[in-house]
Amino acid sequence: MLATLLIGRISVFLRRMGEVIGFDPGAHFQMLEILSWVHPDTDIRGSFYGYHPPLGFLVPHSIQMLFGISPEISVQWTSFLAGLATFFFLRETLRHCRLLYKPSGIAFLYLASSMPIQVSVSTSINLDGIVLSMAAAVLCASIHMLWPSSIFEDPSQPDRPLPLRFGMADPLVRSAIHDCIVAMIALCSALAGAALTKFSGVVILAIPAFVAWAQPYGRGWWRRCSMGALGCALAIAIVFPYYFARYYMQEGKFFPLNTEWNAGGAVEDAITLRKKDPVHFFAELFKPTTVHAAQGPTFADTQVNRLADTWRDIWIRNQFAGKTTPGALRAGLVYMEIAPWLMLIGFFIFLMHSRRRTPWVRLGWVLVGFSLLQCAALIQYIYRVPYAGWYPAKGLYVLPSIWGIAYLIVSAFQDQRLIPKILRHRIPLLQQGLLCAVLIFVTVNHAIPAY
Repeated sequence: MLATLLIGRISVFLRRMGEVIGFDPGAHFQMLEILSWVHPDTDIRGSFYGYHPPLGFLVPHSIQMLFGISPEISVQWTSFLAGLATFFFLRETLRHCRLLYKPSGIAFLYLASSMPIQVSVSTSINLDGIVLSMAAAVLCASIHMLWPSSIFEDPSQPDRPLPLRFGMADPLVRSAIHDCIVAMIALCSALAGAALTKFSGVVILAIPAFVAWAQPYGRGWWRRCSMGALGCALAIAIVFPYYFARYYMQEGKFFPLNTEWNAGGAVEDAITLRKKDPVHFFAELFKPTTVHAAQGPTFADTQVNRLADTWRDIWIRNQFAGKTTPGALRAGLVYMEIAPWLMLIGFFIFLMHSRRRTPWVRLGWVLVGFSLLQCAALIQYIYRVPYAGWYPAKGLYVLPSIWGIAYLIVSAFQDQRLIPKILRHRIPLLQQGLLCAVLIFVTVNHAIPAY
């Protein structure tokens, strides 16, 4: 399955090389011309993307200068490498938790890595793929630092070293401290990198908190929470001077948005309507959109903000990002119809097992909790920028939530009590069948691709 995904990802990259797909690609390329490592700053209001932090533009700029390639290909290379980094960071996280070679871990890894929007961002013009890779790095580093691998080891294994700790001279103690320091450095670097790529990267600061809170055992809980808090504090200390000098000193706020000066009048009108009836605003946000039935599922509602458009973006490309082939559209519609039911079943099964301290359940608390936080952050953003014509309800803005979606889908098949007793002796065969279904999902989404 690993070979299938890697070959598929390379195939998609080669087929799409030089093809410009994404939101506002011209503004993205303009930033590559303006910024450099010598001059990493620009006027916040001087260009459409000038308000973004610079790291997401400096990386492809370096690739462009180093290899002498076009801006679009340099950005695609950045997105491609970020997609691979996301996959391997998730893979390492599962390996550390002893889930990598279990059916649930395999299914989760390849479902999350092959969702249509994930395949798309690995070759398109965007900043969100970089943020996702940073989130995967933060998750991996946090779990390495706060969840020692020894708690997942099988005590029945004869080659398991005795858990003796005599002092600093003990090589096992030195190794643990070294690993913790490396994980702390990686954690701070990834957190700072995400915040210096896009404002949405700041939300990733919550991952260490979720990991500390959901750790598989209670011993040393406060100490591990303190370590996670220290990592977040160090990352904030790294990026705060930049945010304060560039944003707060110039704009009077830490997170200015280009809508405030590019669509100020329309945004103010939308805010006025929202203030008149906030309850109606939120009710409309959660209602199904009529645009999908009237114009087609690829069209977004530009009159009223709908989370239905956010859900659609996970599975089907919308009209702002390019055309969708009939095969991709059919596959996306199937996913959109089936996924909610599997997620609902998986959520109830997850709640039934939520008190267990197994690595799968503990990891679920992190993934589901962070996905819900992503959705809450999106709703807050839509509330701040309620102008639907600006399309603030993009699925790209909650890209890490695909981990929660994949986790709940896999959890739908976790409870063996749902299988009739007469078939329980066939569970290994059923597991193989489900993994074959995952393999088909991976193949289809890279062969069409379904986005």
